[in-house]
Amino acid sequence: MPFQSLDERIKNFITGRLKWIDLMPIQKNAIPTVKEGKDLLIISPTASGKTEAIFIPLFDDILKNNLEPLSILYVLPLKALINDIYDRMERWCEPLNLTITKWHGDISPSKKEKFIKEPTDILLITPESLESFLINKNTDTKRRIFKNLRYVVIDEIHYFAASDRGIQLNSLLNRLKRYTEDEVQRIGLSATVGNPKTVLRWLTDDEDAKIVEDKSQISPQYKVIYGGDAAIIETLKRYSDKKILFFVHSRKDAERYHDMIRKHLNPKNVFIHHSSIDKKIKEESEENFKRAKNGIMICTSTLELGIDIGDTDIIVQNHPPLQVSSFVQRVGRSGRRRNPPRSIVFCDDEKDVFITLAEICLANEEKLEEIGIPEKPKDIYFHQILSSVFEYGKIKKKDLFYLLNKSFVFSNIDKEEYKLLIADMIKKDFLEEYGGYLSLGYDFEKEFGKRNFMEFYSVFPSSYDFVVREGLKDIGRMDAFFVINYLERGSDFALGGENWKILEINYDTFEIKVKRTRGGEAPHWYGTRGVMDYLVTRRIYDILLNDFDRDNLRYLDDASKMILGKFQEEALRVGFEKGVIPIEFDDNERRVFIYTFGGLRVNVLLSSIFKVYCGVYSIYDSPYFASFKFRGGFGIEDIRDITRNIEDILKDENLKVHIFEKANKLVKNKFIRYLPEDDQITLKSALLFDECGLIDVLQENSLKLATSTPFKAW
Repeated sequence: MPFQSLDERIKNFITGRLKWIDLMPIQKNAIPTVKEGKDLLIISPTASGKTEAIFIPLFDDILKNNLEPLSILYVLPLKALINDIYDRMERWCEPLNLTITKWHGDISPSKKEKFIKEPTDILLITPESLESFLINKNTDTKRRIFKNLRYVVIDEIHYFAASDRGIQLNSLLNRLKRYTEDEVQRIGLSATVGNPKTVLRWLTDDEDAKIVEDKSQISPQYKVIYGGDAAIIETLKRYSDKKILFFVHSRKDAERYHDMIRKHLNPKNVFIHHSSIDKKIKEESEENFKRAKNGIMICTSTLELGIDIGDTDIIVQNHPPLQVSSFVQRVGRSGRRRNPPRSIVFCDDEKDVFITLAEICLANEEKLEEIGIPEKPKDIYFHQILSSVFEYGKIKKKDLFYLLNKSFVFSNIDKEEYKLLIADMIKKDFLEEYGGYLSLGYDFEKEFGKRNFMEFYSVFPSSYDFVVREGLKDIGRMDAFFVINYLERGSDFALGGENWKILEINYDTFEIKVKRTRGGEAPHWYGTRGVMDYLVTRRIYDILLNDFDRDNLRYLDDASKMILGKFQEEALRVGFEKGVIPIEFDDNERRVFIYTFGGLRVNVLLSSIFKVYCGVYSIYDSPYFASFKFRGGFGIEDIRDITRNIEDILKDENLKVHIFEKANKLVKNKFIRYLPEDDQITLKSALLFDECGLIDVLQENSLKLATSTPFKAW
């Protein structure tokens, strides 16, 4: 759509107030598609102008065609993002005489009531607030408010799609159709999506829907430095005139580096941002950093998503993240003003050099982790059944099936599965059936009615991290994957530079009570950085075999290159090669290492299988290998017997019993516990194990004995 065809008020705002000379590439590509009325997914890096690529055509439509409120429903995952987008939109809305409302838990009842009486052109909201709205407002109110709706925008769609909240949102968008009079155009926004066609299907069933990507971005510039705190301080000194976003992995590290940088560099502008800091202080830091010409913002993943912090020159990362998508998301936060994105990654662990190089290679090839959307998410189905009955008061049983089945996320759940679940819910008194109609049962309010049903709306944990506590003091956090697979009462582990012994694990409240310990075997398990999976670890194996784009070596400093060369030589010496899974036997320890390089979820599943079928013990897994001790005669043929029959074994009931013992500890959300046991196992296992990755790596590679390797320390 040519710039000249825009409403005069928008053109004047863009050229006069914003002082834009031209539209950004993603805006030129996306705006005509939006104006065609097609559903679309827009993929473009942070700060590329994709948000404004939506503002311009939607605001133009409202102004030119005098659309009645409510015209735009804008869904975001976090209150902080709602506040940020609200501020950015308000700068457009005020001169264009458009109205906007933000709706979340911190907004006063009086402002919400004002919106109910007089809907605005735009509503910013979270899925939980939208759910509450659909349940608590009467039908006439909802029809009055949503009847004019023309657009639904889902920002940070990658954050939603594979999560419980995304399943909820997909269902809510389907339920919303009851109250709209016209066809609603759906638009998704994201900086990083590994499988955009799947995410587009999640967004819409429109076969003419389009994906618009920004291919004009300048290639990032990287620098990988092997070194610790001294190297970080020395490097930051050289960039004192730049604006730097400094990512660390924990709140404790954020506080430590904040103090260290203030002490050694004494910069004029140094800020800190993590989840434990008061909301107002974080917002003040964001605004001050945005206005500063130079300075350092030290943050955890709280600033990975698109909160506007202005132009940033360099992204510094103390250790790489464990997912390519996260790496790309972070790097994309720099490079505004048409400059290339720049990132410096510090590694003080040899493995981190390989992780960083693997992620650079994958990012340059535009290969990201695929977003996995559950095939049959019956826990959220359970929740949406109750929510829909709550909304309608009563509804015919057959009508409810067809209502929910129209949602992409529930389309694979057939009528028989629906009937079985409904029967189970009636038996447990969550539902009642009378004359073919379903209504809420006595135990629904008993279980979920506390705090005016707030427990029902906010059903999904923000993360699956366990809080580690010594008395009342928080020591840190550990990923649920590690806790469930490796830790139990009496286990030792390391966290925050200290050794701890577990006194108690509460799986319902995600808490671990510990005491300090000394001596004994060094703890193996740590979980502060999350889980690394198949895509990155398989690329690391390729790098060990020297099978990668060597042009990427230019990003590594000399120390990193020496580490790379050292381990490549070792891989060649011990027998690592293409198409092979190396097997190392340590006869002194009676321990075996199976080097799948398939990711932690693959290796945990593989070790579990050997435990069930071969009675192995002392399991010790990493993203690179599955390892365990064995009794009696055990050799490579025993491993081959298991691996060549892997698909049949994964269906075996004996294995399912063992997996359920592990999976049952995971409290995925508040509703999964009410499902039949088989459904619980299926849903929880998908979080804890990677069956597809295991099948793939075993079928694509053969087993081969290797000599003693240094990789067992990985």
